[in-house]
Amino acid sequence: MPLADGRPGAPDIVVFDVYGLTIAVSGDWPEVVRDLRGDFLWFVARRPEAADLVVTIERRAPDFGAAGDLVASFVTPRNVVYHQPGRTVIDYFGQALSLYDRALGQLTVQGTDHDLVHEAAYHFILSRVGAHLEAIGRPRLHGLGLAGRGGAVAVLLPPGGGKSTLAVSALRAGTVKLLSEDSPLIDRRGMMHPFPLRLGVNPSDAHRLPAGRVRTLARMESTPKTVLELDGLADRIESDAQPLRHLVIGRRTLGTGAALEPIGRRRLVAPLLRECVVGVGLYQGLEFILQHGLRDLAGTAGSARVRAQCSAVALAKAQTWELRLGRDHDANWAALGPLVQ
Repeated sequence: MPLADGRPGAPDIVVFDVYGLTIAVSGDWPEVVRDLRGDFLWFVARRPEAADLVVTIERRAPDFGAAGDLVASFVTPRNVVYHQPGRTVIDYFGQALSLYDRALGQLTVQGTDHDLVHEAAYHFILSRVGAHLEAIGRPRLHGLGLAGRGGAVAVLLPPGGGKSTLAVSALRAGTVKLLSEDSPLIDRRGMMHPFPLRLGVNPSDAHRLPAGRVRTLARMESTPKTVLELDGLADRIESDAQPLRHLVIGRRTLGTGAALEPIGRRRLVAPLLRECVVGVGLYQGLEFILQHGLRDLAGTAGSARVRAQCSAVALAKAQTWELRLGRDHDANWAALGPLVQ
């Protein structure tokens, strides 16, 4: 979609280029636009003539009248979703409204709650990015991705399982680089690609973060996080794809010790199904429905096939491990570190 012409008084535009998908974000709420820029900072790009997705943030009460007299398609714990041919309307229970024109590739998010408007825009952008990545054969893997001298390591843990605290420990180590704190990309050649977004930790662990710009992130369905943006960590982010050498499944314990043990590949089949093919931690199925509707759910079959193929190659080529994590962050990193350093 063509972008605004940049005349005096026009809103500032931040542009992202995510592996060939261009996204332009602007609006009259500069704080929300700034936070979105921080979320996807690694992908900030020069302004093109046109963008694949144009996101406009409007600081105003949601204009439900403009959406028309629609009948809900379905309801989730976060929103009510309405579908029309070529358009999706998402009502965040009267507090925010997203209007998505699929033909034009244009999303408008309205609301007066900063955190809610920001999260609505962030998740929609991430959903659109996820669909693009699968179309080019690089699906997201829900896990921590690290790069060392010998290649890449992926640690599979559920949400809240400790990926972020391990990522912080990795950044403190001199020879390790970050591919992604939450969702590195894998391909059919057994390579892992960088996908670094904001780095969020529980407020109790904020003191362990490297120096940089931090902010508090309030979330609809979870506890707040302290977020570190990556502008001061450019030298700690791996920019090139790495061969995936190790697949690690993490297990939490109540102890203080940690241990890393080799395991058979079969033990990783279910975690890979959960964290990549189904993408439980990535909300891939729900995101597709929000954009396209229940009638098009069959269209996810091709994406699931790509995820399954990439997961199978990763499992065939990587060594497989189980990491038992305790309450001592230093001990946890001491157990995992030898795979990366």
